[in-house]
Amino acid sequence: MSNYQSGRVGIFVALAIAAFFVAIPTSMWLARPPSNVTQVERLGAEIGCTCGTCPLRPIATCGCGFADTMLVRLDTEVTAGRTDDEIMAVFVADYGNSIRIKPKGTGFDLMVWAAPMVLLMVGAVAMGAVISNWRSQSDLGLEKTPLDEQRTMDPEPSPSLSSTNPTRYLEIVEGELDSFED
Repeated sequence: MSNYQSGRVGIFVALAIAAFFVAIPTSMWLARPPSNVTQVERLGAEIGCTCGTCPLRPIATCGCGFADTMLVRLDTEVTAGRTDDEIMAVFVADYGNSIRIKPKGTGFDLMVWAAPMVLLMVGAVAMGAVISNWRSQSDLGLEKTPLDEQRTMDPEPSPSLSSTNPTRYLEIVEGELDSFED
């Protein structure tokens, strides 16, 4: 690979890594709840309905009876003065970890959310390296076309189809058709 191409790959890798480190904090900042939302509204948007008919919709927006029961329970927990973490722990203990719409942001949950972005970036870098390698090979003339391989195997060139004599084309086609009829 030439210095110019390796420099371009290096710049691409650096930009991909920078984009990753900018995207994660930005997405976390954008995902934060607004400050004027009550505790019931905030937790109601983070707890998913588990009735089985709703596709894990937040209980604050789900209209089924199961979500209404969960909202009443959430309201009683908030009225009792519990913190967000305590209330979430109660719901996770009762309904399982699958009620979380938003992951905890630590450990395995963070890895599951970050892995697709990391894998896409690694794939993009690998694809860029492969394409760059292909381009450098074609620039150096290392790739051989099937016609080049035929020329090296067959010292006698086949009749050229680029000639301007139309009878030559007819002779070639008739010869091919005769070989099929046998």
